[in-house]
Amino acid sequence: MLKFIRRNAEAAWVKFMFVAIVVVFIFWGMGGIVGGEKAQFVVRINNEAIPPAEFIRVYNNMLRMYQDVYKDNFKPEMAKALGLKNRTVDALIRASLTRQEAKRIGLSVDDAEVRDAIASLPAFQQDGRFDKELYLRVLRASQISPGEFEDSEQEDLLVKKLQDLILAGVHVSEAEVLDRYRIDHEQVNLRFIKLDSASFIPQVQLTDQDVQAYYDKHRDTFREPDRARIEYVLYPPDKFAGEAQVSDAEVQKYYDEHAAEYEKPEQVHARHILFRFAPGATAEDKAKVRQRAEEVLAKVKAGEDFAALAKQYSEDASAAQGGDLGSFTRGKMVAPFERAAFSLAPGETSDLVESPFGLHIIKVDSKESAHTQTLEEVRAQIADKLKQEKARDLARVHADADRAKVTSGEKLADVAQASGLSVATPAPFARTDVIAGLGRNPELGTAAFAAAAGEVGAVIDTPNGSIVFRVVEKLPAHVPELSAIRDRVETAVRNERAQALAKTAAEAMLAELQKTPDIDAVAKTSDAKADTAKAHDAKVEETGSFTRQATSIPNLGVAPELKKAAFQLTPEKPVAPAVYNVAGSSVVAVLKERIPADAEKFQTGKANLIKQAEERRKEQAMEQFVNYLKAHASIQVSDDYLASVAETGHEIGGGPRRR
Repeated sequence: MLKFIRRNAEAAWVKFMFVAIVVVFIFWGMGGIVGGEKAQFVVRINNEAIPPAEFIRVYNNMLRMYQDVYKDNFKPEMAKALGLKNRTVDALIRASLTRQEAKRIGLSVDDAEVRDAIASLPAFQQDGRFDKELYLRVLRASQISPGEFEDSEQEDLLVKKLQDLILAGVHVSEAEVLDRYRIDHEQVNLRFIKLDSASFIPQVQLTDQDVQAYYDKHRDTFREPDRARIEYVLYPPDKFAGEAQVSDAEVQKYYDEHAAEYEKPEQVHARHILFRFAPGATAEDKAKVRQRAEEVLAKVKAGEDFAALAKQYSEDASAAQGGDLGSFTRGKMVAPFERAAFSLAPGETSDLVESPFGLHIIKVDSKESAHTQTLEEVRAQIADKLKQEKARDLARVHADADRAKVTSGEKLADVAQASGLSVATPAPFARTDVIAGLGRNPELGTAAFAAAAGEVGAVIDTPNGSIVFRVVEKLPAHVPELSAIRDRVETAVRNERAQALAKTAAEAMLAELQKTPDIDAVAKTSDAKADTAKAHDAKVEETGSFTRQATSIPNLGVAPELKKAAFQLTPEKPVAPAVYNVAGSSVVAVLKERIPADAEKFQTGKANLIKQAEERRKEQAMEQFVNYLKAHASIQVSDDYLASVAETGHEIGGGPRRR
């Protein structure tokens, strides 16, 4: 985890994780499990077996990390969508293989290196210097002893040495970066005619024979998939919240085990006025900015309203809010800004502070010292969390009990009514369909198709509660009779023929363009020759400029073949070589202009571009190296264990909690 944080040290959320001292030691605790036979393992990498407890610890910490990143936007179903089980297994494999390889080639780390590395971690520093008391306090809150953490850091440094060895020769030349920059930032602008196939539909005349022939030829396109009809009862946790009782002892236990969650770092609430430096600003340019800033600083020192001055003069997005940046902890701002902000008392304003962004005038509205929230402050919050967990568990207990009754012969409706619930009967659904009232639920879909008609399936846990269901009937895949879907078939035939007519008309235009690339003249002559322009609104339009990285072409849409062809066009050969189908419309196009990449912008941002290119190449090199280790390693994953782990968006039980 510490390697990950170092590699992403500039990311704001990583800095927050450090400074907030929510130290998620994802890979902590892996020492001492190498070799020896285990009764159960999740993954075995060569001679190292990872037990369930370690998988649970890493999974839970990875889940917390995503919860910290996404905050209120994190939904329980995201755990499955993110594939956290597989990510956890892969992370364990990568960590193990790189550690094993470092030891194999004889790399080592001495005690002095470990001490220096720990002392350099911002999480353990006060005013830029290592603070032993802070170090011990953070570890105590995380329930990790100094020895355990230092062993973990030693292994981390060992792997870092291996990475440094692998990546020492990875470099990128300026010429390579410039070539890539030119390709990525070159733009083209096209002029085009788009013939909408829908405008040709009135020309399509169909007979019964046409419809029958199309149906016979395309029967499989009208095939209805296997479907299942179920009835189900949802057991929402809220229904059982009244039964969930939480004792003071349980609240105390949770507070003690999750002490790190309630560590509140020092923070300030500040606002600022920013005077930006232009990219590539000279000393003379900066002096002019400083003069303006000093004039405003004088107004601040004279007692004028800071918020009003920020609204008038600040060049930051926060100007509209009177320069208000809200509250922040150490590590969230650039270093010069942070030093100034944390040195001020509430109500004080700074002198001019220079940062990479420009010059700042900072005012601190309030300040909060680092502290641990007391149990009384968070008691209600913890009690509510535990009550929700118990309610969810109770919902599952009731669901299991009612399922047993239904499998013994009782009617689902009677059992549901006795529990104060009701039976839902959604429309038949295919395996991957959205289920009415439940949304997309692959686990329920799979279970419904695994059960026979009349059978009661296994209880399914969802973010909204537990589900007991019975399969009412199975509807096998089939092709409906033509009489039942005639409208659908007729629509398909008309659309196909209309598209063909549009393409034919566009091909005639293309033939004219290849003779003379005057697209305006072609649009006019097409009207005279084939009555195309007036009848089908064949007006000439312009895309506007776009790059190779564009996901779609402006004013047209997604057209990968046309986009590829566009960057091969030249003033000498400006006509796109084909008719392109874009969302059912037929398009012909010519080059209006090619816009080369801005060489001046490249020079301004060259150093950063080279750095980014080197980082990408290093990531690729490391990925290739790990893949090589994987290909030459013995890796055995317990699919049975992973299948037994339900991803509900909540922490997995059964393992020690480390924060």
